[in-house]
Amino acid sequence: MPSEKKVLRFSLSWRIQHFLLMVSVTLLIITGFALRYHDTWFGRFLIFIEGGFETRGTLHRISAVLLFITAVYHLIYILFTREGRKEFRELLPRKKDFADFVESIRYDIGKNEKPPMYGRYSYKEKIQYWAFFLFVILMILSGIVLWFHNYLFGILPKWFFDFSQALHSATATLVITFLVLWHLYLVHFSPSNFPINASFWHGYVSEEWLKENHYLEYLNLTSSSEEIKNKGYRK
Repeated sequence: MPSEKKVLRFSLSWRIQHFLLMVSVTLLIITGFALRYHDTWFGRFLIFIEGGFETRGTLHRISAVLLFITAVYHLIYILFTREGRKEFRELLPRKKDFADFVESIRYDIGKNEKPPMYGRYSYKEKIQYWAFFLFVILMILSGIVLWFHNYLFGILPKWFFDFSQALHSATATLVITFLVLWHLYLVHFSPSNFPINASFWHGYVSEEWLKENHYLEYLNLTSSSEEIKNKGYRK
């Protein structure tokens, strides 16, 4: 049986960024929730496996620095590299995304026979990207205020620290309950990906997977722009 043809979907740089984000956010959530729920059995268990309260704090701060480095890396990537600028343009919202959203709902309720055809990124992936983009900014800014509160206490009012703490906690909760769980389902547990989509690790997907999930991207890679135009498709 011939082997499936593979297509490179994510470059090494993109995969490194994803890996750093995955590691830093996971550690931040685990160590942060250990502090938030320190007076419960769950929090005490997390603190125990993290090596104690002091070690937990050290791990949290190291993870915060890693997240900051990842954010800077990503900004440099999308601003100063050709590949990054191209990826960023693909992630910008378009009118088609709103149309795809409506069409996908119509498909889900049985009004359409086929789902919408997506380009490199679907509207779902764009929502996740921009939500993560916003949440990372909020996490970093509120985290800086909380980390350096001893130096900022004489400059900023107390309510600002209370607000930062609430924002930091709420953002972390949203990240794990909305983004992480939805992301895991969309990328790994949905029918076309189950049990795992390993492209986050090696960068490749099968040609058949690309045709099924990102047909316009498949056309873009295999057809000329004139052919795509003649078929009536656009990104």
